[in-house]
Amino acid sequence: MDMKEKEKEKITLKKILNEFEIYIGTVVFLALTALLTIQVVSRYVFKHSFTWTEEAAVVMFVWLIYLGVAAAVTKRKHLKIDALITVLPFKGKKVLLILDNVICFGFCIGIVPPFTSIIRNQIEKNAVTSLLRWPKAVIYSIIPICMVLTCIRLVQDTIRLCKENEKELGQSKPTIDIEALERQAAALKAQKEQVKEAK
Repeated sequence: MDMKEKEKEKITLKKILNEFEIYIGTVVFLALTALLTIQVVSRYVFKHSFTWTEEAAVVMFVWLIYLGVAAAVTKRKHLKIDALITVLPFKGKKVLLILDNVICFGFCIGIVPPFTSIIRNQIEKNAVTSLLRWPKAVIYSIIPICMVLTCIRLVQDTIRLCKENEKELGQSKPTIDIEALERQAAALKAQKEQVKEAK
């Protein structure tokens, strides 16, 4: 294995570690979509309803929300009112964005102990869901896990904010980079024209 392959492998591993909640969320979303499709088709086509799909869908939807919280911090996609941030000078913006992360961090850490005691209580009672008989402790555990993960992502984002210059401060990459797609399309078009001219 040469140096380029090792470097590429390291980048891929780093990307997976930095975004694994997105991948898990994608799997949960696909499973949720499949369940709801099965429910709709069975109800309206076969006139038969699977009662367990609704319970499973609710659990998956809750998991998806909390995985999305951590993923949104990673990608800087949380909804925010930035009217005040845009009028502040560079240092003021940086301080406000870091303060925002610190407040979110405090909130996320504050949620963990109460949910940990709820989970402990569910384990003691051996509580399960009514239809699927899934342990409620496992279902609830996603909340403190994702809150701790969100805290890790907030620390990472704060470190990133400290290093950013005025132009890139607090910027998030678009989900679909239209400008990059347009550049790619123009390059492909130019390449096709060159091939035609060569013929």
